[in-house]
Amino acid sequence: MKRSAIALTLVALVGSMSFAQESTRRRPETREAERKEQRSAGRERREYDQNKFPVKDPDGFKVEGESVFSGPQPGEKLPGLKATSIIGEDKGQEIDPIAVTGDKPQILFFQDESGVAIRGLYGVVDAIGKINRKTDKDLHVACVFLSDDPDSITSFGGMLPTLRERGIDVIAVSKDGRDGPGVYGLNRKVSQTIILARNGKVTRNFVFRQGMLFADPHVMGGIAELIDEDRETVAGWLAEANEEAARMRMRRDKDPQSAAKAALREKLGEFVRAGKLTREEAGELYEAAFPERR
Repeated sequence: MKRSAIALTLVALVGSMSFAQESTRRRPETREAERKEQRSAGRERREYDQNKFPVKDPDGFKVEGESVFSGPQPGEKLPGLKATSIIGEDKGQEIDPIAVTGDKPQILFFQDESGVAIRGLYGVVDAIGKINRKTDKDLHVACVFLSDDPDSITSFGGMLPTLRERGIDVIAVSKDGRDGPGVYGLNRKVSQTIILARNGKVTRNFVFRQGMLFADPHVMGGIAELIDEDRETVAGWLAEANEEAARMRMRRDKDPQSAAKAALREKLGEFVRAGKLTREEAGELYEAAFPERR
């Protein structure tokens, strides 16, 4: 976990340096729009820090500055695409993230290698996972990275298994490089395009120049719509899940063995990801070390 955190910090640092260099070449109105997005992200962070978990009308979503379009729009059919899986049992194989979804509601991320956007995926996927655990719709989540150098994605190492564990069903790299599948019409000037779809058709399309740092309330509203739930209900799910997480953190802080337990969980997790242990075997070893868990 420590190595993952260090790697994540380095990726974010490199990403922010690259962004700073690139921004000097952008038009003033584009830079101003990006600054507005950063301020908006700051407001969202404060809301989440205050235990507020807004789920807003997706119709209210807007990109600051001039209009930006990327990918199929609501009502359009999702075409198949070619991507290479980079984690899981099908690692290295060509897959179609649309075909493997079946009839499940889908959340599809098209993501560049920006460290900022990848860092944001952790919190966003956490929020989606909390919703998925409450609904009976069984959301399918796929992240397709867009890069002319696939090695720049696979080099993230330990971060990809963590994202998989947090609820991303498919993590792959597009076979069509940074531009992505031509039939999708993705905008290479944006860091992240998020498409929500049901029955093979787009319900919502969200574009982020820099990627989400926190779960955008309009995207959460789009997900509520995708699973036919009231926004207030989904907001309640998120608040309840975060309150429970806070209680668990408090219990761990009061537990004198919490550090040892965390270290053992980390090591067992490494063995499971490496295929040296099954999850069941890891659970048995943990219970043997801390029998009061039974």
